[in-house]
Amino acid sequence: MNFPDLSLPFQDPVLVFAMVMLIVFLAPMLFRLIKVPGLVGHIVAGIIIGPYALGVLQRGSTMELLGTVGLLFLMFIAGLEIDLNKFEKLKGRSIVFGLVSFFIPQIGALIAGIYLLDFSLYQALLLGSIVGSHTLLAYPVAERIGITKNTAITMTMGGTIVTDTLSLLILAIVSGAVTGDIGPAFWITFITLVAVYTFVMIYALPRLGRWFFKDTRNDTNTEFVFMVTVLFLASFIADFVGLAAIIGAFLAGLSLNRLVPGSSPLMSRIQFVGNTLFIPFFLISTGMLVDVSVLLEGTEIWMMAGAFTGLVLVGKFLAATIIQKIYGYTPTERTSIFGLSVAQAAATLAVTLVGYDIGLFSGEVVNAVVIMILLTCLIGPWLTEKYGRKLALEEQKKPYEPSEAPQRILVPLANPVTSQAMIDLAMIIRDEDSPEPIFPLTVAPEKGDIEAEVAATENMLGHAVVHAAAADVPVTPITRVDMNIANGIMRAAKELRISDIIIGWNGEPSAKQRIFGSILDRVLEESKQLVIVSRIVHPVNTSERIILAIPENADREPGFPSAIRDIKNIINELGTQLIVFSPATMHRSLRTVIESTEPELEATFLDIKHWRNLLSDKLTIDEDDLFILLSSREGSISWDKDLERLPGLIAERYPGNNFLTVYPNEQAAGNNTGLKLRIERKAQLPDIESRHIAFDLNTPDAADALTQMLNPHFGDKPDILESLVKNILNVNPDNLPGDIPGVAITKLRSSFVNDPTLFLGISPDGVNYPGLDQKVHVIFLLISPRTVPYEKSLKMLGKLASHLSQAEAIDHIKNAKTIKEISTFFKEGELKT
Repeated sequence: MNFPDLSLPFQDPVLVFAMVMLIVFLAPMLFRLIKVPGLVGHIVAGIIIGPYALGVLQRGSTMELLGTVGLLFLMFIAGLEIDLNKFEKLKGRSIVFGLVSFFIPQIGALIAGIYLLDFSLYQALLLGSIVGSHTLLAYPVAERIGITKNTAITMTMGGTIVTDTLSLLILAIVSGAVTGDIGPAFWITFITLVAVYTFVMIYALPRLGRWFFKDTRNDTNTEFVFMVTVLFLASFIADFVGLAAIIGAFLAGLSLNRLVPGSSPLMSRIQFVGNTLFIPFFLISTGMLVDVSVLLEGTEIWMMAGAFTGLVLVGKFLAATIIQKIYGYTPTERTSIFGLSVAQAAATLAVTLVGYDIGLFSGEVVNAVVIMILLTCLIGPWLTEKYGRKLALEEQKKPYEPSEAPQRILVPLANPVTSQAMIDLAMIIRDEDSPEPIFPLTVAPEKGDIEAEVAATENMLGHAVVHAAAADVPVTPITRVDMNIANGIMRAAKELRISDIIIGWNGEPSAKQRIFGSILDRVLEESKQLVIVSRIVHPVNTSERIILAIPENADREPGFPSAIRDIKNIINELGTQLIVFSPATMHRSLRTVIESTEPELEATFLDIKHWRNLLSDKLTIDEDDLFILLSSREGSISWDKDLERLPGLIAERYPGNNFLTVYPNEQAAGNNTGLKLRIERKAQLPDIESRHIAFDLNTPDAADALTQMLNPHFGDKPDILESLVKNILNVNPDNLPGDIPGVAITKLRSSFVNDPTLFLGISPDGVNYPGLDQKVHVIFLLISPRTVPYEKSLKMLGKLASHLSQAEAIDHIKNAKTIKEISTFFKEGELKT
């Protein structure tokens, strides 16, 4: 039997790979125990197992290759995830930051190099290139914390291009001057190649990508291979023209940014492969560069490493401070900028090795630089982790906007061909931080072989669930059986407390149509939620511009903020240009709403005097434009009879365009899912979450009414929901007949809640509640965990009953349509967010 060779360093490729994966698995967990970012663990582990410490692994060609791949993936993902609207708006800031962040350390290096370290001019210039660049090593930390879309962080990411380009440009000049290769021919060739490369990356590559994504619809595997191919070709060509591969990777990500929404399965796949495999290889290989033995050779290397590190720390901190003062960033943002820009790795190492090859740097300088790389790679992620969390908390404490309330999105599916596109649209619209799942719905007609119909619809739901799961988006599939499709949709919307309905349209109204067709028109008539009617012709991510038409007085609709939120989420995910058509009298107010709320973006406003002019020849619509019409239901403030004709005319005029018609919700802004009702400030009663308040119970049956009330909390557990309703009805209400006419107050002890939870149901027409003689219009239900004493539950219900003893209480609550209207009744009450 032949035993594998276990001598150090390991040579067996399987064992080498297994060893690295073991480090990738264990190192972050161990370092998080001591409150240190996990990626620092990869670097330290690389030092320990590297050739200069334990010698378990060699930094051979395989590790160098995988490390390079990891670095390119890091820069590529950073380019893909950058907020392109903010990046374009902040490109001036990025350039200023890049210049300041490079030249302050560069000037410091010239002074220190010549007067303290006795370097020549060329050596000092190269030292400035080393300390002036930076690598987005801490980007995975910023991404995990969720601060990558912050203005200061976006600016810092954009500044990477400037600092690394200047660093490598000075490297080329010094190298050419030392070797005698620099001259007019060099500059002509360099400028020409860079100009051609830039043109291809900025103009040609996005068009190639848009053509590709249109042609390979619904094939995520092929899309992933295309993205990786573009990444490495762009990196190689950038290196060939003298820009360095890392700049090419970042530019490739920026160029394809608009085509890869952050919520898409493709982005999830790229992040997974990069963050879990290749980027850790880069970090480990960086750690393997550190020669531990040189740390013991004397003080000279330590002094030199300390000087280099000091130049980086002081220079980058001064740059961050200057930028903070110029643009008014907070101290937390300043330190986050510093943490993200202080790490040295890629360009630093490239400049150092070239300086060594051409004889400008000695071995001691190289070792000192490696120590400096190690120290900055430890400091940068730690600062980003610590102050990035503070920055994330500051972002959360910004003034609450009703348009930022969490959503519950329902997606009725009927066509297997377009179901994936509908789920893609829902994922794009869904708030990034929303805890709510997407609810794909199929309604099987109650006729013929019902089981076969349900099976067919569930097959379509299965595809939708798998597609969303690939993007790591939670999904709760729903199936309904109903004689009428529209009734089935609306029943699900009421039971699930849906805020947004996204429904498909083929662009061809039926014979009985009023606007879209019988089913869609009935959904519009019977719903109060925000409804998006979508005609998806080609993948939404290929859109170049968004044309948004807004009618007069639309900004006075109660649901206007939430409609703008959804539209802005689309724009933000796609990184597209926004062009708004609206009456000139609305431009000022619309600009304030659109440009001042998150997500941040700018818009171009064009005047339209009447809707019949919207489709005039003056309106130039390209096939890659996404047309969005912000419409309204009949009877609303902004309704106009021409709005009913527009969807059909637009679909006929622009058959090759994606087209959305958005109907804002008709519920007041106070009725959002982020609010809680506090009945009394002493808080003896639990707050009632908005999702636990069921307005307009639409059934006289008590079991159905209780089901509607409890569905938002227990809807994903139908067995528990059914059991709770049954148990509630088996006990008599706590208020006797005639005590509080029109009200049912009841309680239940259950192990399915962790804290006392109060539910409220309102029925204008009344519910036939067991144990009470007359119809009930208001139902209060308290569910407490079994650990809460029985006497405490009784005390809470008694307190509630005292608030309802006033004669006008029931009429006020019964007629309320929003949580805010309820809160105004209780003298001690208030709303919380």
